[in-house]
Amino acid sequence: MHSTHSENPDAVDVPVQRIRAVAGIGASAGGLKALEEFFGKLPSDTGMTFIVVQHLSPDFKSLMDEILSRFTNMNVVNTENGTILEPNTVYLIQPKKNLTVVDGHFVTSDMDREQIQRPVDLLFQSIAKSFGANAFGVVLSGTGSDGTAGVRAIYESGGITYAQLPDTAQFDGMPKNAIATDCINYILSPSEIAVSLWEHLNEPDGPSRREELTSEDLSGIRLVFSLLSDRHSIDFSGYKESTVARRLERRLHSRHCKSIQQYAELLRSDKAEVDTLYHDLLIGVTKFFRDTEAFFSLQSRINRMVAHLKPDEEFRIWVAGCASGEEAYTMAMIGTEAFERLGKEPRFKVLATDAHQGALDRAASGMFSAESLEFVSRQRQNRFFTPVSKTRYKVTPEIRRQIVFAQHNLIVDPPFTKIHVVTCRNMLIYFKPQAQNAAIASLHFSLEKDGLMMLGSSETPGKLQDEFETLDPTWRIYRKLRSLPVAIKSYEQLRAKEQAPRRLVNILNRDKPEQLSFTGLLDAYDLLLGEFVECGLLLDEQRNVLHVFGDASKYLQNTAGRFSGNLLRMIEGEARTTLGAALVRSAREPESKIVIRDVPFFVNGKIADTDVTVRMLHSAVQSAFVWFVELGVPDTKHNVVETEVRVARPGDQYDALEAELAFAKESLSATIEELETSNEELQSTNEELIASNEELQSTNQELHSVNEELYSVNAENHRKITELQEVTEDIENLLSSTDIGTLFVDENLYIRRFTPAATRYFNLVDHDIGRSLSSFTHSMVIEDLPEQLEIVLRSGKKFIREVDTINGERILLRVVPYISGSSRKGAIINILDLNAFRDEAQSAE
Repeated sequence: MHSTHSENPDAVDVPVQRIRAVAGIGASAGGLKALEEFFGKLPSDTGMTFIVVQHLSPDFKSLMDEILSRFTNMNVVNTENGTILEPNTVYLIQPKKNLTVVDGHFVTSDMDREQIQRPVDLLFQSIAKSFGANAFGVVLSGTGSDGTAGVRAIYESGGITYAQLPDTAQFDGMPKNAIATDCINYILSPSEIAVSLWEHLNEPDGPSRREELTSEDLSGIRLVFSLLSDRHSIDFSGYKESTVARRLERRLHSRHCKSIQQYAELLRSDKAEVDTLYHDLLIGVTKFFRDTEAFFSLQSRINRMVAHLKPDEEFRIWVAGCASGEEAYTMAMIGTEAFERLGKEPRFKVLATDAHQGALDRAASGMFSAESLEFVSRQRQNRFFTPVSKTRYKVTPEIRRQIVFAQHNLIVDPPFTKIHVVTCRNMLIYFKPQAQNAAIASLHFSLEKDGLMMLGSSETPGKLQDEFETLDPTWRIYRKLRSLPVAIKSYEQLRAKEQAPRRLVNILNRDKPEQLSFTGLLDAYDLLLGEFVECGLLLDEQRNVLHVFGDASKYLQNTAGRFSGNLLRMIEGEARTTLGAALVRSAREPESKIVIRDVPFFVNGKIADTDVTVRMLHSAVQSAFVWFVELGVPDTKHNVVETEVRVARPGDQYDALEAELAFAKESLSATIEELETSNEELQSTNEELIASNEELQSTNQELHSVNEELYSVNAENHRKITELQEVTEDIENLLSSTDIGTLFVDENLYIRRFTPAATRYFNLVDHDIGRSLSSFTHSMVIEDLPEQLEIVLRSGKKFIREVDTINGERILLRVVPYISGSSRKGAIINILDLNAFRDEAQSAE
């Protein structure tokens, strides 16, 4: 959001308050106390917007706004459809409504009571989409798992997520389920969450995360890779830096580091943190038969392959990147059923590999939660799993013995051979293109001819597309066409070009205080170049200006429109044509120094004839080159071939223009190829986001059983309220119909209730409830009534006495203690008219 100003000079300029960030807060049972603690510790001028979504009963009016207003000075309002978000405001969801944020305003919709309700997830996902890195997600006390998909969305969009420390929650279901997603940055008490959130808002850069990685970030990431490789012997350099940066963010905040470089330095001395980061980078989240339709499509093809097996041939399946093992066991179940369908003895092996030994150990144990069996049919659950408890299941030995778990790095270690089916789902999207190519080449090598390969829904064979036939484009199932090996470079060869700059990074990151920092070293280079180069320009292959030496900027002209760093767009007139021809000639004669005399440049509105020298400089490591253009008197001391060229006048320019045009065509072709590559990378990023969205959608049905339980509890509460109302009415009728005068007083002798018959002896009316009994006169002839009442309250003993009234009536006065539980809470005074009682007894005889 940006401040806007009126274009009318006479209008009053009203500044629009800017929302620094938005925090979504999800809570359920026990959440009110947590919310009170949270807002009680939070300043009222944070500039932030808070949106509270609590599971509310649809049949009663909520008093949440009145309650929270006692703990914060911020405005607390109930949301309405179309309300625009304002800073320093707490917005509350209304009963029977779902709440989302779109384009800076609220959108409310009616809940469908027939559907599973996920109001916290809906809100979190909407603010993640709308605010990205400026979104905060807070999960407080409650039952069920509403909010788990939402915190994942906020975490993946770059926001910060919190969960209440389970030990401090009255109901820990929601916090525990949120923590289990591995997408929670901080696990704190409600008051500590408020303090931490306020600290994030006061960071110099604010809550937003940089969209692009700086050179310092990249240097820190590469140092992290080096430390991980030294300790765990796994090369993470094939991972996309942007993906690693997102996963580093959680550890970064938890260790209170301000930058990736600072966190990398921390890793040097903290080996336990290296282990934790290693686990976070390799953690996999999956379920049995996740994307059921994909496995159904694969199973039908496996059945046909098993039917055509030779009698002595073993069917081999490779699950690459098996994580915690669910997919490997899924393939074992499919294999077992395929052999049984043909009446054959199961003769197959599943090779389950992963780079993370900890994940393999968990997978090999065969113990899984009930949630991971969400997509497993009841028939398969009964056959392939043994319940250990209400929430834990163990796979049967029948399928466990068909699986071999082994540590294996797909892009570095040699592939397996004679594989009939290989699955590698949702792992390649985290790799750089060269690592993806190496992984696909490894999978291709392992497969037998006509073997099957299944990738994730957003992954493709890339450069090896021609080596596979697409069987199912939706679920990415491919068949290997040829058995000939593919000539493709290994991953080590593909990244060989990176070794020289990486060695430079390692040098710059050496842990010696006397070494120059990266910035200091660049400053030293600038000083050195400034000493030997008086006036010149450094250009890349596309003629973009990389560096300006001396006062060479005076020869460059600013142009209107979109800025371009291309040299020829910053030079006017004849100099542009001349210099363009010189660059073309330099490209054809890379060993020559092209010297051009008296080139006319526009300098400060005048034409200045200047000598120009053009040289091409080649990299000893890469095939790239740069141009060095020196302006002024050329230095001829270098031992290179020197070619002097006179400025071509208009009649002689055609050859130069033709040469420049040819070079421009070549450059355009190269630019088109580069754009196509960039487009492929953007497509890969888009597919990665689609995969994340599908993962979130897989939890849609999770709340069904929890909601049913809540509805049952709610119905039970309604029933009890109805019973209490009936009991209350019975008591009211009893008291109003009795002829016995009765008064209820508390321990301070304040009147709590009385019967109509009691007004015959005490001057009472309805609004006297709550007043002291000593304030009223009575018609009984008894002097020590107050003292007797005190004795009953202190001792708990009954007091009974026959007394007269001033009207000559004989009554029985009885005072007994009022017992609540095991303590005395007051007294009950009973007054019985003995004359009326005797008359009634005589008439009955």
